[in-house]
Amino acid sequence: MSLLDDETKLVTSRLGDDRFRIAGTAEFNGYNRDIRDNRIRPLIRWVEECFPGVSTRRVVPWAGLRPMLPNMLPKVGPGKLPTVFYNTGHGHLGWTLSAITADMLADAIEDKNVHSQQATQSLS
Repeated sequence: MSLLDDETKLVTSRLGDDRFRIAGTAEFNGYNRDIRDNRIRPLIRWVEECFPGVSTRRVVPWAGLRPMLPNMLPKVGPGKLPTVFYNTGHGHLGWTLSAITADMLADAIEDKNVHSQQATQSLS
């Protein structure tokens, strides 16, 4: 489960008993995984202000290359080709949405297989 601070555009979630994840910056920067300190400091300050009981002594900055669609909703489901399916575009909500979109994708694949089998059976 995640917590979204809509005003600051930060998302947090617990990762187990002793980890707290904060996501909140995005850059259109190609394939660059450099992490600038001036992008991490505001996240740390936000945690210290909003969650004073959470320690920020062991901060582990991380950068990922996450595609995000303009409407911030992931694309999940079949593509134009019969063997192509999409589960992408989650952006900063990747951890939060990954389980449900994987389930949705499995349903889409299963539905496609069921329809394909029914069509094959009706031809025989």
